[in-house]
Amino acid sequence: MLKIQTQIEETDPSVASARLLADRLALGSDEIICQFRQSLDGVSSPLISTTELWGEAREHARLVIQECAEALRESEQPSAANAALGLSVGLSTRGPLQSVHPADTLRSSGLLFQICLQYLVTAAAGLPPEQSSACLGRAVAALNHSLATCLQVSAAGYDAYLLKKVEESATGHRRRLARDLHDRLGQSLALAYRCLDLHDQAMAEGYGPATRDRHLGRVRGALDEATGYTRGLISDLRTRPGATGLAEALLEYAEAHQAPGVRVHIEVNGDESWVPAGHAEELFLVLREFLRNSLTHAAPSTVALEVDVAPHRVDCFAHDDGIGFDQAAPPARDGRSGTGLLSMRERVQALGGTLHLTSAPGVGTGMRLSLLLPEPDPATAPDVRG
Repeated sequence: MLKIQTQIEETDPSVASARLLADRLALGSDEIICQFRQSLDGVSSPLISTTELWGEAREHARLVIQECAEALRESEQPSAANAALGLSVGLSTRGPLQSVHPADTLRSSGLLFQICLQYLVTAAAGLPPEQSSACLGRAVAALNHSLATCLQVSAAGYDAYLLKKVEESATGHRRRLARDLHDRLGQSLALAYRCLDLHDQAMAEGYGPATRDRHLGRVRGALDEATGYTRGLISDLRTRPGATGLAEALLEYAEAHQAPGVRVHIEVNGDESWVPAGHAEELFLVLREFLRNSLTHAAPSTVALEVDVAPHRVDCFAHDDGIGFDQAAPPARDGRSGTGLLSMRERVQALGGTLHLTSAPGVGTGMRLSLLLPEPDPATAPDVRG
């Protein structure tokens, strides 16, 4: 039976044509990947932003091409399990690609599909029409299956990446909170108690009012410092603008953290009810982080934030005239160009938006954020008719 099947395959022109097309596809792998790289560059894909990311993306593209070629060489359409087997070997949810948003992976998959399909159509041009159509149909099915597997793995990897980031953020926040409570609130209260002890000792030893008042003044100063820190801590723990609105919440945060002489201007234009609650919360956290960076690290004289809300998008512009920083330098220990800025980018990217930061030593820092909003619910959207 096996011998008969082999003889049929050797004499079947469609089998020979499919294998010829598979050989041409395999030979064109480098050319396809080169075009893929150029296409990714044309859309500023994050897949080519680092050597590690492009290395994984290139290997996945090779596996997709290989899977398609193997499907053409098979006498029967391979099963889904067999088609996924070769691809899954090279896929990992733990590598650099797990940090790429699924939207970027989807776009790159579409580009690779188009490039492969164009190459296959050209390579099949010399085949008889009926054989060409059958071969292309099998190739398209294999491409769809391989790329769908890529997208499934990408989505799972990105979910794991986000979960890890949330866990790291929570752990880091708890550690910073414990450290600040000890170093700032704890020290202020300890100083207040020590000054009260000195006041009591001065009274017991018969010192005059001037000495006792001096100790009481230090007690008040330490308690004022503790109160100010507590107010700032409460503001830090807020994660959403609340009923007062975005501008009021950001101003409240700025007032709790700004140094004397620093001018903070915050302006929100448009109806905030156009912004879904989840988007508003993330937007607040990103803008608050910009304020925190500016007021804590930049030593500015002026910080300005402007938010323009429209029914379908939000645009934010922010700037401080502080010391700025070198964006090409390694992350500073104070966090100015470290995890805080990375968190801002990740939050915006997770919502499908874009965030651009500009800064240099001595020229301050600027930020532009653009975010498309989902279609509003007609039942709750404000009436924008004149």
